[in-house]
Amino acid sequence: MLDGVENRSVSPVFVGREEELGTLREALARAGAGEPQALLLGGEAGVGKSRLLEEFGAEVREAGAEFAVGGCVEIGAEGLPFAPFSTALRALRRRLPAEFTAAVAGQEAELARLLPELGESPGGRYEEDGTARLFELTLRLLERLAAERTLVLALEDLHWADASTRHLLAYLFRTPARGRLVLLGSYRSDDLHRRHPLRPLLAELDRLRTVTRVELPRFSPPEVSRQLAGILAAEPEEALVDEVFTRSDGNAFFVEELAGTVRSGQCTGLTDSLRDLLLVRVESLPEEGQRVVRIVAEGGSTVEYRLLAAVAGLGEDALIEALRGAVGAHVLLPAPEGDGYRFRHSLVREAVSDDLLPGERARLNRRYAHALEAEPHLVPAEERATRLASYWYHAHEPAKALPAVLDASAAARRRHAYAEQLSLLERAMELWDQAPETARAGLRPLDHAEAYPVGDRDPAAAPLSFLDLMAEAAVAGRLCGERERAMKITKRALRLLEADPDPLRGPGSGSSAPAWCRARAAATAGPNSPAPRNSSAGSPRPRCTPRCSPTPPPGPCCTPPAPSPWPTPNGPSSTPAWSAPGTSS
Repeated sequence: MLDGVENRSVSPVFVGREEELGTLREALARAGAGEPQALLLGGEAGVGKSRLLEEFGAEVREAGAEFAVGGCVEIGAEGLPFAPFSTALRALRRRLPAEFTAAVAGQEAELARLLPELGESPGGRYEEDGTARLFELTLRLLERLAAERTLVLALEDLHWADASTRHLLAYLFRTPARGRLVLLGSYRSDDLHRRHPLRPLLAELDRLRTVTRVELPRFSPPEVSRQLAGILAAEPEEALVDEVFTRSDGNAFFVEELAGTVRSGQCTGLTDSLRDLLLVRVESLPEEGQRVVRIVAEGGSTVEYRLLAAVAGLGEDALIEALRGAVGAHVLLPAPEGDGYRFRHSLVREAVSDDLLPGERARLNRRYAHALEAEPHLVPAEERATRLASYWYHAHEPAKALPAVLDASAAARRRHAYAEQLSLLERAMELWDQAPETARAGLRPLDHAEAYPVGDRDPAAAPLSFLDLMAEAAVAGRLCGERERAMKITKRALRLLEADPDPLRGPGSGSSAPAWCRARAAATAGPNSPAPRNSSAGSPRPRCTPRCSPTPPPGPCCTPPAPSPWPTPNGPSSTPAWSAPGTSS
């Protein structure tokens, strides 16, 4: 679309990283010999992880192997379930149509939870073994694709990974695999605060001798000098190298930014503020270009061109010209897969987003939501519900956000993404009192609450209650391993029932106390105990004693069915068959 615009990294020279690139090359060679490889690439923001993967990917393709990249998407707090896997598999399906079709044959419906283009996935019922089955089928798909050729699957920005992506990644790293497969994940090490959800996974994988950790350090002064020489197309003076190294601390991205100001003659007037440094390129754009950049910043990690056009409201020529300027200034990049745009570095996006006025941010999110509601096909099907929910939530419109968040939670449940479903249901509970009664009155249990029977109520006619949401969240919490969160929700619901003057209230007034006995059973049951089903669809209910009191005795009053024979990703794992460079398999 933007022919003739240079969109490579600012530095045309790949500097250093010989040791790290050597580790990746060794992993590729071992995978080519039939030993699956698993690697994790860490480093602070801007240190050069994406550039290293870009260089390695070029070498992989030159060697005749397949290189597929998927990035985690930062869109609200709940994340997009399986986003990097969906992106990478979509690219493989496009590049290897015959092999991909043969590899998924017979399992299209299940794998459609990751890649909706494969067909209609099964109904959205809670399935105790559904997650394990999906994970196993994903591993077998990758093995089949890597049977005849080396396949490198690179997952970027794991610090933004949703819980379902983390669980699937852990399963793939820990489960025996076959074929010429390399799994490679990258993450920002400086984003991993003490309670970051990725930290426990990294600690767990550290104990596996089959997973190789690669940490990317900052550049040394000689490497900064080489980088500056490549950017400036001339040998830099020693004083300039010293100044840039001091101000950048060897961070490759900051070196590029500082070099850009040197080239434009702005070095002496540059503020020491990091945000100002990151915004220098943006502020050099014409006003219309800056406006488009601000719009892209609120759209997500990547914004589709047609969605951007609908939100910007510019003529096509004006929009293309604004994008051309932003790409030429190395602020935006065309997305590597698909027809869209992203920031050259997420730090710039964060700086632009932080620079927005509160009312401006809400207005942009509202426009994104309106555009997506008017034309849902503007974004991939698996992202649609979650992105719409995020847009309405950040637009501060509870009446629109509540049903959108509930729709997204149901979509997450259908994909067995129970962790994301739980987060979305918690957001719905946050929005419940903020939304007007008219918005809540239009919600139905049949659409949003599959976990529990609704007593004698007609699920298609009775309004959804707050307790219905809590029951749904309790089951989602158990199925994703968040037992403590599930118990907190259940206890809160029981307190609400105790405070009600008629806890055993009749049809149309909310969930009954026996249903909450089942809720407590769900929250306290073992990890292999199947969740209750919605009786309106003809599924069996758990057996419950006839006299369930509003305050149940310690322990569940329901007897769950026998444990499922299917393995679960959270259960005991087999000894991994991954092989790390320098170790015996």
